[in-house]
Amino acid sequence: MTERGGAVGREFLRVSLEDLAEAMEARQSEYANPDEPLKFKIYRGRPRRPLTTRVPQELREVEAFDEAALSTLLRYGYGLSRQEFDTNGTWPYHRMVASARCLFGVQLYVVLPEGVYHYDAPHHALVLLRGGDHRRLLAGATGTAGDSPQAVFVLSGLFSKVAYIYRDYAYRLCTQEAGLLTGNLDLVARSMGLRPHVHHQFVDEPVNKLLGLDPDEEPALVVLPLHLADADAGPRRDPVPRTAAALAATIDPISPTVVPGGLKAAQACPALTKVNRASLRTDTATFAAAEPVAPAVPGTEPLPLPRAEAPEIDLAQVLRVRDSGPGLFKPVASQVDGVELWARLARIRTGVASDAVPAGAPVPLEIYLTVGDLTGIPAGSYRLDQNTGALHPIVRADADTDAVTAIERVTIPGPVFRNMNAIVHLVGDRDWAFDTFGDRGYRVLNQEAGLLAHRVCVAAAAQGMSGRIVNAYHAEGVRAALGLAEQRHAPVFQIMLARTGPGGRMIVPVEPEGVE
Repeated sequence: MTERGGAVGREFLRVSLEDLAEAMEARQSEYANPDEPLKFKIYRGRPRRPLTTRVPQELREVEAFDEAALSTLLRYGYGLSRQEFDTNGTWPYHRMVASARCLFGVQLYVVLPEGVYHYDAPHHALVLLRGGDHRRLLAGATGTAGDSPQAVFVLSGLFSKVAYIYRDYAYRLCTQEAGLLTGNLDLVARSMGLRPHVHHQFVDEPVNKLLGLDPDEEPALVVLPLHLADADAGPRRDPVPRTAAALAATIDPISPTVVPGGLKAAQACPALTKVNRASLRTDTATFAAAEPVAPAVPGTEPLPLPRAEAPEIDLAQVLRVRDSGPGLFKPVASQVDGVELWARLARIRTGVASDAVPAGAPVPLEIYLTVGDLTGIPAGSYRLDQNTGALHPIVRADADTDAVTAIERVTIPGPVFRNMNAIVHLVGDRDWAFDTFGDRGYRVLNQEAGLLAHRVCVAAAAQGMSGRIVNAYHAEGVRAALGLAEQRHAPVFQIMLARTGPGGRMIVPVEPEGVE
């Protein structure tokens, strides 16, 4: 691991967040691009395990993690949700989570008692990579002890699927999307009565070797063990330090055949490769957890959260309809219950177990809400109080400009802001990230933010709104619009919430067959 200051990660954050022109200068066209990879990762010559396509229309608690439970979790966790036919056909496949230009660079691997698999989403099947029970190895890699989980999911970033357009910037997108997928797997698993635990920290070499991954081209990013709810208290810190080299020496290498496609990130993306290599960990003794420093609360009269309960959602149904809106994000005038959205946002930072923060601490990102057209909340920008649920109005220097316009002015032209219902910003403490995790702090900050961003998008979808994640904004301008006084507090996600029209596209849902 590098020094705690995380100099490489800090510089990558500066470019990818603070300097859009530099971050985008190597961007390539997605049309007729010779480096475009296949839409899905395809293994050749490996045994396949089809999963049942008959899954519940509603998510319920399970008593055992059997074949039906596994199929349901994968189907709603990362399965296909719809196929889209638009004017140019560049975004044809959609899944249960958002992805930049529907590239889906994040891959999902499943470690079960009988073997290690890759999830083949379009065929809803598992591809066997190696046999045997390797759950204990992953426990050692995460520095934990305790009962073996029912399964362990490992999320990786296949850089070539994103870098053919975005080059070095693909690292930001892949780590964001690893967080988005982690957030969805966490929600679905909890709805099924399972207990996930998010591990950003693990020694990398044995995990990548277990899956047969090239760490320069497709590194593991998140390890997510899943326990039944009635298991013991969950993973605990292993008092015996483990090294990457010692754990990697216990397993044989594998080289499964993959259909080639796309560029080589190590050759085409020097900055991405540098920060990725700097983030690797070699010893579990270096793992740490801490709580971030929150921005100062505005000294304004807060709006107390009304005594209103948001209706319970059918998560399976919400995931099937969740979307990011059409290519041109153009809101339509609509009445959206702001108090219901407020109640949902007030509670979404809780109920996640992560090794980034001490046990019981909330997701380490602050929520800022800019209101355009919501019933029950006056237009303006607010900071959401995690402890009370109150909204604290932001005092801006340009108080003569309405809050939504202030955000529009610091967003790269593209989305339409007229009739915008709301905009959510997730603000993280970058000093906390790098001081605690070194260069791996870039991953941790983006992945924790992605986890929370997915919960925001689910809350919006429950009220019929699209949630569009937008990275094309000037961070310093957003910081000013939100009244953030310290540079350590970075707006790492911008999510636009609105009801949108269909655009010039035809959408075909991919519905589960359903089972009684």
